[in-house]
Order: sequence, then C-alpha cells, then structure tokens
Amino acid sequence: MKVLNNVRFDLNKLIWLLIRATAIGLISVALALEFPGIANASSELNSLPVRIWEIPGNDQQKSATRVLLPDWSQITFSNLPPVSNSSSWGGRSWSQGKTPDQILQLGDLSEALKPEILSLESIEQLATGGTNLENISLAAFPLLGRQKVEKLIQIVPNLSSFKLKEVAPLASLASQTSLINASNTGELPLSQLMSKFPQFAEASLNQIDLSGFSLMDIPSLSSVNLEQFEGWISERIADIPLLNQVPLSSFPIPVGELGLTAMRIDMIYGTAESKRSNTISGSNVEGFAVACEKDCAYIELDDLENSGRKLASKLEGKQWISGKYQEVQGGSGCLAGWEPTGRHPFGDAFKVVVMEPSETSDTVDTALYFRFSLPCGKSPYIIGPFPFLSYQTNSPIFVGKVEGGASNSISRPTDAVSSPKLSQPKGSNQQPSQLKQNRLPTKKAIPKSKGDCVQPATYINNVDVAALSEAIANLESAGSGDYEAIGTATCADGDRNCGRAFGRYQLMSYREDVQEAIASVPGGAEFLKKVNSGTQPTSEELFQYFPPAVQDRVLQNSLAESVVGTQQEIDPKTRQLFSGDRLIERVAQKHFGGSSSKVDASYSDILGGYSLKQYGEKVKTLYNYNRNNSSCISSSISNHSGGETWTWRTRWLPIAATISMVLGSIKFFRGEFSVRPKQSFLLQVILGLAVAIAATTLTH
Repeated sequence: MKVLNNVRFDLNKLIWLLIRATAIGLISVALALEFPGIANASSELNSLPVRIWEIPGNDQQKSATRVLLPDWSQITFSNLPPVSNSSSWGGRSWSQGKTPDQILQLGDLSEALKPEILSLESIEQLATGGTNLENISLAAFPLLGRQKVEKLIQIVPNLSSFKLKEVAPLASLASQTSLINASNTGELPLSQLMSKFPQFAEASLNQIDLSGFSLMDIPSLSSVNLEQFEGWISERIADIPLLNQVPLSSFPIPVGELGLTAMRIDMIYGTAESKRSNTISGSNVEGFAVACEKDCAYIELDDLENSGRKLASKLEGKQWISGKYQEVQGGSGCLAGWEPTGRHPFGDAFKVVVMEPSETSDTVDTALYFRFSLPCGKSPYIIGPFPFLSYQTNSPIFVGKVEGGASNSISRPTDAVSSPKLSQPKGSNQQPSQLKQNRLPTKKAIPKSKGDCVQPATYINNVDVAALSEAIANLESAGSGDYEAIGTATCADGDRNCGRAFGRYQLMSYREDVQEAIASVPGGAEFLKKVNSGTQPTSEELFQYFPPAVQDRVLQNSLAESVVGTQQEIDPKTRQLFSGDRLIERVAQKHFGGSSSKVDASYSDILGGYSLKQYGEKVKTLYNYNRNNSSCISSSISNHSGGETWTWRTRWLPIAATISMVLGSIKFFRGEFSVRPKQSFLLQVILGLAVAIAATTLTH
C-alpha cells in the first residue's frame, strides 16, 4: 500500500495506465485461449466396435475433428452389452446379464427395423458368424416347430407337391405320431395327405424331436419371410436362427446416424443443478427440448471449435439432461407411461440416455433403452439400461439432428441415487489373484463434500496407477501419436514373440492381455494375425480394435497387479520390501523389461535407448511430477454460473500472470512509463493481473 500511496498521477495518466493494464490482461487471456487443452476423444466402449468420423476443420478449428461412432456394420443384438438391471413393466420382464436378443421380440422392432420381412436365406447372407443353415437344427427354430402342417404347406413354396417321403421331418412326424395309418402314403403328395388325413394337417412339428433334422431338410423353407409364420410377433430375436448375428446396419431399416451434428462436451454437472431449460433431451412424445426443474444432472454442449463465447452459436450451451435422474412421457395407447429423458441420434430402435455425469472425474456414461410392443400400443423406452459409450470433458459426441424450438413440458425426477465407484483403501493387501477378480474401476470416487480431498479410485496400496500410466505415456508416446501411435515390427524372446507396440503406452501386440482385449472385438483376432505377421496397421484400425479406453484399462490393470506383487518382494538395494519411489521404479522396470527382468539392470530393450534402471528412474520422476502438480480437489468444481471450471482457471491463470509480467517488464525496461518506473510497473502488473482474473472468470 505504501508504494501505491506514493504514486502521483493525474486523471489522464490514470486512464492511460488502465488502458495499458487492460490490454496486458486481455492479451494474456487471449494468448492462453489460443492454446486450449487437446480434446480427449476417447470413450469407454465396452468392447463395442467403433469407426472414426472425420469432420473437416474450418476457419476457427483448423484441424479435422475425429468423432468416434459405433460401427453398426459390426454391432449385432448379441454383441451389445447386457442389461445392467433386472426389472419388469407392463407385463414384460428382463433379467440382468441378458443381451438385447434374449429380451426383444420381432414385434418390438417391427416399426423401427422391419426384421419380419427377412427370410432365413437372407439372414444367412447378412449374418457375420459364418454359420450355414444346413448346420443348424430345426430345433433351433422353435417358431417353425409351432407351425401346423397345414400352415407350413401353405407358406412354403411348392411344398404341397412334394411326396411325404421327400420331406424327412414330416415323414417322421407321420410315422411317430400314427397320424397316418394307411400304407404306401410316402408316395403321396402332401396336398393329398392333408385332405385325406385332417389330423395330420392339424399336427405341429414340435410333437417330435427336431434336433436330428437340419433347416434344409424342408425344401424352400429358407425362402419364407418370417412374417408368414404364425405367431412371429412374439418370437425372440435369439430364437430366429442367425438373426442375432445380423449387423444392425443390415436390417431392412438400418441403424445409422440421423443428422450430421456432433458437439463437444463442454461441462459435466451433477444433480445439484436445477431449472435447466436450454435442453436437447426429451422423448418422441414430448419433443426434445424438455425442461428440468430439480436434480438436473446433465452435460453441457458446445460447438466443436472450442472457441468459447466469442464465437457463440445457437447450439452453444445446450443441455442433455441425464435420464437416470429425469423421466418424460413416452409410449402410446395402452402402454403410455414414463421413460428416461434422452435422444434418438441413431433412429427409433432404441434411445440413447445420459446416465451418470460425474463432476469429480469429468466423465459421463451413456446407455441404450429399448421398448416393446403390443397390439394396443407401444411401451415407453423402458427396457434397459444397456451400457453404451462413456466420454470425458472436451470429447466430441454425436447428437444427431438438432431442431430448434422450446417445449412446454417439464421432466420429473426419478429419485435415483448416485452410485459412484469407491476408492481402493490405502494399505490394502489385495493379492494378484483378487485383482483379477476385481479389476480397477475407471472413475474417481466422489468426495463426501466439495471441499474434501479426492483420492482417485485408481489407487492400489497407495500407488495411483492412473498417474503411473500417465508417466509411462509421457515417456513412451510423447510426440509420436499418443493413442494412435504404432511402433515398428519387432521380435523378442529369441524371435518367439513378434509384433508391434501399440498406442499411448506402446503395449506390445503379443502381450496376453493386449491380445485378449483385441480378440474380444469382432474381427480383432484377424487383425492380430495380420499385425503379428508383419502387416502395418492403420490408425483407424487401431482405434477400432484397441480404442483409447481399452488401452488405459489394460495398462492400469497390469500395473495394479505388478504393484501388489512387487510390494511383496525384497529390494536388493535397501534389503527391505519395495516401497515408495523404489516401488515405482521397479514396477516401471517390469513394465519395460518384463516381470522377470533384473532389478536396476543396465541393459535396455531391443530398440536400445534407456536402460532398465534409467527407465525406472525417469518414470519415477514423471510420476512424482504429475502427482505434485495435480490438485487434490475435484477436477470439476463448478461455479454454476455458465462459465468454466476452477480447474480451467488455475490452469491458465499462471500463464496469464506470466505474460502480464513479461509485457510489463518490457514496458519498464523501455522506459515508457510517465510516472516513477518501479511503482508504475508494479501497479500495471497488479492491474493486469486483476483484468486477467476477471476475464478468465467471465470468458467461456
């Protein structure tokens, strides 16, 4: 204060000084905004096949944006994740762990996908499993077994002209059930047998064991459309041969992207929010701009260019409300009711619902919900949730067609309770065998209050394996493509293991956990064979078969097991159990050189570079740096004012301050102050910082 009191200036000098300070502050913020954090486009994909949609850049966003989309050409009803909860509604029930094909019936999907117009022949051509109809038993087609002979002869082309002995399943039905007593009936056409023996015409095929017959044992059966069978509406997808292996994009009405709008997840908010009306979520009954009064957990969306409010558009600030905590009117006729609020970016077969927006970890889960149908109406989208994609702040997300206009409707709270994953307790003695049964969660634990210190759920025995993974990533793939990095073809262990290093952590393709993860994706096994034989994969293929979230999970699980195992080993340097920095070094050495590598060895891997000892020390340094420079407070404590998070301000405020001081110093040394230099310099820096703080707070 003494310095400020000694400064003499008149009004004109004050105005000129404020103008300069404002310029310094605004330049600081502007420069900071020119270096936004790179959007993390990774999603936890639950092993779903994905593809990349590349959106060209524009004047604001110079580089193209890569949006991860589900690859519907490889996704089937049987490889979608199973439903998370058991429930019932409107006379239908479903059990936890069942996939959609085990729950949904043909009639449920008739309007959206038209599966009933397919025949077994066309299904065989569309299915991805490689199974032929001749290898499928008649018993695997229970809808056929319930057909009466008369109905079967009516719908199967030319079947009536076949002799009984030429259709083995019908001949067996006639002989085993004594429906035909006359001799030499095997030579008669089926049309004559039906008129001569009415009891045979009324018989059903499931009166005999059909497991010994093939679908091809009934001529032309494969050409019959499903809708011609009696009772097709209530038949499950799983009970139609090969139908659950047909890609969703190959149905008569295919599943695909509707519209061309992708947006960036700008902010993630929990249930403390209220009175949100700028929404793009709702239902096909109430529209997709349904407001929320309370418990309004949501994700706030922005344009892809991430240029803040200086380039505001009509879509900026749109809110996608969580369907876990809010529901809206849905369904029709006798089945009208309530369903989770959400959107239909991929058509009417299912609804995409935002589930658990986590302010603590800046992540959000989504899920799919299906509906069922009766002659009197359609249910709300109530069958679910089936886990879908997960995102992080700044990830691009496909939202489909966004139409303008507001809704007069207001959603109602579901009174659901938040269910965060808990942290691993410090000092846990969990063994490697236990870790395999209880893999690491991917989110951070929610604190009891906003002021509590948050320990991520990725702590194992006081080691943050997420931070350790980050340290390894900084060393392995810095500047080489991050999650898309692909190493050169190499062989190890006496040429017994050959492959390439993949992704952010340069995980070798011949590792057992890497192969297991990739092989779980449709087409992954073939991809691995090509890679391990020396073929150079593309970054798109790597994203599809080994997406970012899976890379993270594989490494963190591996490190967690290594931490637990290493803590039980004696450090030859200290003669004590591995702990602290030495534990970090040794775990890093095992990652680099294998679990049986020599402690602090001076040799390197086959590519040269760091020795094992140097690698461990480098990872330790990066690990400690990452931990010392990360806030213990939640990464997204919101200011609830439509602005950015405190994390953003603390990230860029030091930059703004530094630039302000540099610019002020230039002014000082050039002697451009009209009052006493030192005091004026201090005053200008203080004013510049004040403007920087204010602008950073208000700028989005």
